[in-house]
Amino acid sequence: MRFSMSGLLIAVLVSGVQAQPRPAVYPMSRDSIVGRIADLNRIHTPEGIEVVEPVNVNGSTQWISIRGLNRANPILLFVHGGPGSAMLGMSWAYQKPWEDFFTVVNWDQRGVGKNFSAADTTRLGPTMTDEQHVRDAEVVVRHVLARLGQRKLVLMGYSWGTAFTPRVVLERPELFHAWVGVGVASRDGGGEAALYSRVLDLARRSNDTAGVRELEAMAPYPGPGPFDVRQALAVRKWVRRYDGGWYGKPDFDLYFSLNEWGTAYSVEEATSINAAMGWAERRLTRTGALETGPGPVRFPVPVVFLMGRYDLHTPYPTARAYFDRIEAPSKKFVTFERASHMIMFEEPGRFLLTLVNDVLPLAGGAKDFEPKPDPIRRR
Repeated sequence: MRFSMSGLLIAVLVSGVQAQPRPAVYPMSRDSIVGRIADLNRIHTPEGIEVVEPVNVNGSTQWISIRGLNRANPILLFVHGGPGSAMLGMSWAYQKPWEDFFTVVNWDQRGVGKNFSAADTTRLGPTMTDEQHVRDAEVVVRHVLARLGQRKLVLMGYSWGTAFTPRVVLERPELFHAWVGVGVASRDGGGEAALYSRVLDLARRSNDTAGVRELEAMAPYPGPGPFDVRQALAVRKWVRRYDGGWYGKPDFDLYFSLNEWGTAYSVEEATSINAAMGWAERRLTRTGALETGPGPVRFPVPVVFLMGRYDLHTPYPTARAYFDRIEAPSKKFVTFERASHMIMFEEPGRFLLTLVNDVLPLAGGAKDFEPKPDPIRRR
């Protein structure tokens, strides 16, 4: 039997690898898991950027992350929902493919997420208003544009993040290529009544006596007076039972655990996520300043809606009705047929295709890399 030299070399290399396997140690520590996730998601390109940094925003420290393979690519600023449901620490679970085409920025809002453990919550509590979030968002936008040397970015709001980010676009259109809404919250005040009616009907048809009893006790919902965030979240607990939150999952337990494995958060920060969210929910003051009332809603930039067909957290029909009232240079409504409120997890491939095909062109497309550098290792 005859072997080529290259074949022999490959056989020796393979056998050598097999002879010295890397030992696995179970159960793995959190540091080991987080370290491997960090290595998997690390940005290696010379044109890339991978930073987590604090920003002074209207008298409070607020953390952002900036990630992408080419810092010249269009900026996509992702504004999380909640209120208080910070996502900077869990972005590792869904964001990596976006970073081929965009420089992606995540922002933990006032007093929550990575900001919570060191925050003076007594001082910040009275500032938790719609208006303050609008003002904060503008500061973050301007910081990111200056940091990356660009004139405009794509602003993408998610859930509660879609409630206040349109105001920023309407007031400062020169800063934006487009506004993208994911799981869009109705801004006309009618969405909550429709949501409540739908989930109560589902509970009754399912003979869910506990659900019917608890939901009926909330009537009339949403009721007169200021919007009650805690009551809204109580309704959404039952929404999740009927595929209205994460299609095929009855709760958000997995979603809330993802921050524990992100590299951006310390153990203390990761374990305080729920406390931070509860703090924000109790203190956010809804002023009604974000509601649009009847008639057209005029956007000065292109608009894209991304909605899960089964979404009840931000109900699909009310989002569609809101979209139909919008007047913009261009607009598109994209439906994810087997998704609810967690589209980036539920249909990640289609989510990426939508970003690339429908959003990226609005920002001028991804940029070419410079000529390939020589692979010289610095020691």
